[in-house]
Amino acid sequence: MSAALLLRDQYRAAGPGACGEIAADRHRGEDVLTGVSRMGPTQRLTRLNLCEIIGRTGEMLRAFGGAVLSLFADGIFTPGTLEDDRSIDVLLAAAQRSSEVMRPSDILYAAVDSSDQNLLSVLDQALIEGARQQHLLETIEVYNPDGRRGHSLVDFDGKRKRFAPETLAALDAFAAEVGTAHGRLRPVFLELLLACVLEHPDVDDRAFLGILDAPAAAGALRKQARVRTEPPPVPLDEASGRLRSEEFSADAWAVLEQAAERAGELGYDRLLPPHCFLALLAESEGLTERLVRLQIPPGLGLAQVGEALGEAFRLSEHRREVPPLHREGLGEAFLNLLVRARREATTWGAELVDSAHLLGAALEEPPSRLVSVLRAEPFGVDLARMREHLAQHIRQARTSAPREVAFRLPPGLPPAEDLTWLARTEGITPARHLDRYFDPISRALHRTTDKHVLITGPTGVGTTTLLRELARRAATGELAFLRRKRFIRVDCRDVLASESGDKLTRIIAHVAGRTDIIVCLDGLGAILRGPNGTDHVLMLRSALKARRIHVIGVMSPQEYDDLLATDHALRELATRVEVAEPDRHAAQDMVRQAADRIEAEFGIEVEDRAVGRAVVMSGDYILSQRLPLAAVKVLRRASEDLDYARRQLGGDRTTVGSDDVVRVIAEISGVPAGQIAGTGGERTDYELALGGSVVGQREAVAVVASELRRIKAGLAGVSRGPASVLLFAGLTGVGKTELAKAVAAFYSSSKRLQTYPMENFTEPHSVSGIIGSPPGYVGHERGGRLINELNADPYCVFLLDEAEKAHSEVWRPFLNLFDEGWIVDQRGVKAHGDRAIFILTTNAGHEAISPMSEEPDAHGGDTQEIVDRVKQSLLTVRDRGHGGSVFTPEFLARIRRIVVFRPLDRAAMEGICRMAVERQRAFWREKREKELVVPEALVRYTAERGHSLNERSGGIEGGRIIAKLLSDLVENPILREQELREDDFRDCARIELDFGPQGPSPGTVPRTKVLFRGAQELAP
Repeated sequence: MSAALLLRDQYRAAGPGACGEIAADRHRGEDVLTGVSRMGPTQRLTRLNLCEIIGRTGEMLRAFGGAVLSLFADGIFTPGTLEDDRSIDVLLAAAQRSSEVMRPSDILYAAVDSSDQNLLSVLDQALIEGARQQHLLETIEVYNPDGRRGHSLVDFDGKRKRFAPETLAALDAFAAEVGTAHGRLRPVFLELLLACVLEHPDVDDRAFLGILDAPAAAGALRKQARVRTEPPPVPLDEASGRLRSEEFSADAWAVLEQAAERAGELGYDRLLPPHCFLALLAESEGLTERLVRLQIPPGLGLAQVGEALGEAFRLSEHRREVPPLHREGLGEAFLNLLVRARREATTWGAELVDSAHLLGAALEEPPSRLVSVLRAEPFGVDLARMREHLAQHIRQARTSAPREVAFRLPPGLPPAEDLTWLARTEGITPARHLDRYFDPISRALHRTTDKHVLITGPTGVGTTTLLRELARRAATGELAFLRRKRFIRVDCRDVLASESGDKLTRIIAHVAGRTDIIVCLDGLGAILRGPNGTDHVLMLRSALKARRIHVIGVMSPQEYDDLLATDHALRELATRVEVAEPDRHAAQDMVRQAADRIEAEFGIEVEDRAVGRAVVMSGDYILSQRLPLAAVKVLRRASEDLDYARRQLGGDRTTVGSDDVVRVIAEISGVPAGQIAGTGGERTDYELALGGSVVGQREAVAVVASELRRIKAGLAGVSRGPASVLLFAGLTGVGKTELAKAVAAFYSSSKRLQTYPMENFTEPHSVSGIIGSPPGYVGHERGGRLINELNADPYCVFLLDEAEKAHSEVWRPFLNLFDEGWIVDQRGVKAHGDRAIFILTTNAGHEAISPMSEEPDAHGGDTQEIVDRVKQSLLTVRDRGHGGSVFTPEFLARIRRIVVFRPLDRAAMEGICRMAVERQRAFWREKREKELVVPEALVRYTAERGHSLNERSGGIEGGRIIAKLLSDLVENPILREQELREDDFRDCARIELDFGPQGPSPGTVPRTKVLFRGAQELAP
């Protein structure tokens, strides 16, 4: 009789219920035929002898049949071939519940009903939301009832015809898959068997088994099989040997850090599994605490359990240094625990190892001393039971990822935000316009060494947006190799030099050892600058070399040149990525995205035309800022103003249009809205924008406008000096200072003209007013005024007024500033002037300007000839102290343009007069709520008189004479009448001036008569 037939007979003799009692034990001591011969033909099949027959049958088949696995011998089902208790139990249970034929759902039912935790953890992930394993069993019971209801196991004889075609296909596929690697795959036979069954469903399975995603479950089972047969590597960074923190959740990493603390407290120099269990037990309201409380007596506390375990594993009363989370500080048993935890996480479908997975790994192979302490009185904790509770907890939680917690820096450090947490929880708007920068950044971050990045670019071009987009792409898996990295942006832009060293040290110390953290230092230049001209570059370089911190730094090109350009060692550690200001087409897409967010924030609409106008006009008129930030600021201010009008003033408008953009641009730039309303094309009318403040100097305005146009086009960066160095030459009062003020309002971030009266710098030591006092002198710590103002506003406009009056030593620091674009004060603090405009004014050469301007025919009207004469005059200016030249040829060569201001003619005087009258009208209207009416005759007379007096003085009076004349003809008469007729003045709404001869003689000087008009007189 063959072994297969013996097995068949024993199946029949056993009767219903015998197979369900089979456990995982295996009897190996007797010969199979001897064992069978002792059994009577009607003897019930017991747990012991059935397992013996199954096991021995498999041995006999392999002995006679070779290495090829077969589940059928002579056409009879022989599960004993597998020699795997888990698989045998499930197959026999499936045979027991089947009726006429064994269907795939019979095997699935038996597998779920076995309560095998490894299987259930996988199947649970493939169930629909809200479904449980019990629902799966109930569903199968509906369309494939238990065969024991009305049938007997005797009816199932194990022949192939007793198997559904789909079941046979699954079993044959399984046998073929595992037959060639029988020994290696035996631990995962059941997973592979069930995967094959799920891949071969029958008609009813497809129709009714909707609560289970069968393909997904099969794939997950195969993945689990790979994990169990091919253990994951130890999670150590190959280069540094540090534990890879990106493999662990925030809670799990905190447990590992606490485990290291406990190891040091107990006298260990390496981490071992008991330390991990103690750390898990110490988690506040943690899972381990809850599971232990389920078993210990109610009167006991967790502290007693922890104390007992601590004493059981204590090596010494003397505390040792905390072992590092590094290859040198991790014992071999602890490394194995981490591998098991990684496998546990994969089994449950989790991306990161969490605290529960660490606990599962610790309970899988617990140290004997840990078992004995917990099992002993008074605790009575059964770790096997605890493992079952753990599996139930994880299965009920049904989560594939641990809770998302934002990483935080300790108090006292610069503001920080976890960009990865932000991307995963709130979302970050994509910024596809930055695609071109991701190839160099990705390649740099993918390197095994020297994988730091330095992003350089001016403020406003999108460097911070680039960091946010990098975190978004990593979090969403677009950059798969960065998926487990965490990007932390630290805003270092406002760090004081006196605090920078301490803050940088604390940041490095806080993230040291974390391989998952990439610190994005936004404003790297500020945190690298120390007091009195020192820096912390060496500290950063040492931390990068030691792999204590992984950095993406953001800084301006000037800061890079100043701090890092000469440090070749640090430059080799990092890849520089330069971010340029986007063109207007790209900027418009970026600003449109920002406008969408503004719309959602304020509940309004921003027209596309308003977006386009904001981009073009901010690029033209807000030269101190870069696109796209400049345009976004304009739209935000316009939206805030509209929101204010709606909420506070009862307005009903809900759309930001072009007019709103023009108004905001006018407020920011200082250029009147009327002058810029018709601009915004490809070429800005700077002449019109500047000419509103200066009258009669068309050529001078044109020269300055061309300089602004050159700066806007980015050509100022071609040379190394400031954005521009101009010298305004001309008599007093011709508009030099007014034009400088207009440039400052148009260009400077502060809208202020920083004026240096150079007549205050007539002594050699007065240079301290520029670059600060030498060490040891009062005020040294305050530094140089020029350096401080440059660092406060890099787009500053400086007016060096009456330059020829300064001492020659005062101009010495300006030589390098005008040539290289930077200057250093007495403290060693450096400032860059490459974005600043310097305007020098001088009266030198006026004796040449006046006659040459008055005789254009004699000189051909050649402005260059006048400029040459002015240069010659400047070279002859002598220092009052030592008699040498104030300006050297080298200094004058550093001046980009000499701008000639010609003497004022009558038309210019009239223009100045009209502007002055308009200012007075505005004063009376805004400050006194009265309308001032000035007759045309008074304006013409004042202009004519002013021109005459200016000519008589040789041009010395200039436009200032107009203010004096208007004071006599307008202000003083009004004040006199106010004193005489105080009541009429108080009640009047309009002040009218009647100007003309006040006597019979034609030669009489005209006088002003003042009339006060009340509101009643003005009524129609």
